[in-house]
Amino acid sequence: MSASINRLQLNLTLLFFVIVLSLLSIIWHHQTYTLYKQIKHAKTLQHQMMALNKQLLSEHSQIMSGNEIKLHAINVLKMKEAEQTDLGKWFKGNLSL
Repeated sequence: MSASINRLQLNLTLLFFVIVLSLLSIIWHHQTYTLYKQIKHAKTLQHQMMALNKQLLSEHSQIMSGNEIKLHAINVLKMKEAEQTDLGKWFKGNLSL
């Protein structure tokens, strides 16, 4: 038996592999496109949820009184209460450097 391959068989084999690779690249491109659409949709939903969360937090902070905010900051957030001498550098609108 001869181990040589004629040109027709070689060309047909190469043509088959080119067609298979082309089909695989089309499938890969379609999967990438559908993944892109899913990611875009998920980002849109995330931005909508963040906007709704910000709106709800804004409405909640408007409902809370100043004293409740102060108690929450001191108790939960462990912030210290401002002292009378600590007026900050914007006291009476003047910038003290």
